[in-house]
Amino acid sequence: MDELRESLSGQAGLLCELLTAAMEPKLETTGVSLGTFELLSAVHASGGRATQIEVAQRLGITPPSLSESVKGAAARNLIEQHIDSDDGRRKILKLTSTGRKAMQSIVKGVNNAETRMVDGIDSSQIAIVIDVLKKVNRNLARIVQEESQPKRPGKSTSRAKKQANETD
Repeated sequence: MDELRESLSGQAGLLCELLTAAMEPKLETTGVSLGTFELLSAVHASGGRATQIEVAQRLGITPPSLSESVKGAAARNLIEQHIDSDDGRRKILKLTSTGRKAMQSIVKGVNNAETRMVDGIDSSQIAIVIDVLKKVNRNLARIVQEESQPKRPGKSTSRAKKQANETD
């Protein structure tokens, strides 16, 4: 018996790889890379009020790294930047109509893959798996948050907090 294959981490990793592979055809037809899709998803999830710094934190990358991705997505008319009316030093990211259409197309493909991947599995079993995965994600987000705590008291990692809250 392969210990990793039989572990939760091994199965989660395999699921991630297979989901990514299932998304690739839809990404290709929309002309969006996986990295750009992740950027669009983070902007979409923010409800159109996320700053570049918040999106970078959500994606686990540095703001300068995000800037290059933002420039590329903006050049392709997928997202737009606006100066924050509350603080002129910050930039707010929003999806354009082209970006929303790309997201809708990709999400439709993901939903199709999800429908097919649970074929033959009872809905009550699916509900149990989703509930268990939410709990696992909350625990893992808490671990990430605890291990990434700065040495100074009072500071915390907003990415791990957001991820823990999103699993509910």
